[in-house]
Amino acid sequence: MIRTKNHGYEFVEFIRMQESEMDNYSPLAGSFAVIECKGNYLLCYNIWRQQWEIPAGKREADETPKECAIRELCEETGQQVDDMEFLGILKKKRVSNQTMKHNPAYFKKVDELKPFRENDETSKILLWDLNEDIGYIDEVDVKVFDYI
Repeated sequence: MIRTKNHGYEFVEFIRMQESEMDNYSPLAGSFAVIECKGNYLLCYNIWRQQWEIPAGKREADETPKECAIRELCEETGQQVDDMEFLGILKKKRVSNQTMKHNPAYFKKVDELKPFRENDETSKILLWDLNEDIGYIDEVDVKVFDYI
């Protein structure tokens, strides 16, 4: 059984498109970094929210969405990649005020994981088979795996 937590957002849809089309979606929020390794998917345990999540986060000043995904992946999990494939836009709605967010989602398949060091945001990482009960996972994040 997959147990989910709602962290204030509801999944609306996943929009497949070319990377060049993402500027048509506003506001464009932080990027997701989906990593597959040996048929399983990388998750990190968010200390603040007490749940498993796909590595993701806000863009910095003049960072592209892809650069954001690569940086957040490294900061949260210690995994370093040179490039990622654009999957599409994850559209979600803030429950409190119904505003929409559009998160670019990127993907990379790797052969093995690099060592992990606990940090201010993440206490551990794991490779998830999409079925095992691992505790709570963000309910929006778990929907992303339906579109990989």
